[in-house]
Amino acid sequence: MMTQPIQMFENLTSETSPAGGNDIAKTTMSFEDRKRLELRARYARAELVADGLADALLWLGRQGSRLVAAIKTNFKLRAAEAQLIRMSDRELADIGLTRGDIPFAIRESVAEGIVPEIAHARAVPAANENLRRVA
Repeated sequence: MMTQPIQMFENLTSETSPAGGNDIAKTTMSFEDRKRLELRARYARAELVADGLADALLWLGRQGSRLVAAIKTNFKLRAAEAQLIRMSDRELADIGLTRGDIPFAIRESVAEGIVPEIAHARAVPAANENLRRVA
């Protein structure tokens, strides 16, 4: 079995002394130059963190607006579905639907990119209001 000779500490490298020696310590940098170099590094690090935070906030804003748009679309779909459910079987047959097709027709319209307009919807009386009013 072969053994390795013990190496002296001068030949080993570390984080403070990179391979090939510590060239930075050998250069003649003044105190002001080192201070300026450290300040530039701090500014660069602060700029990187600020850019990351700004990007994160913009992403959160976009996700929030997507959530609001999804909730609004869901309310419109529910209103359209409720309007179709209130229609009589005859009215549904006129537009080519049955009661079982209503949820599928609404969701299919969204898959095709069509969002129902509910602003001009007329109120449909409830089924139990066909009693005569006594004057």
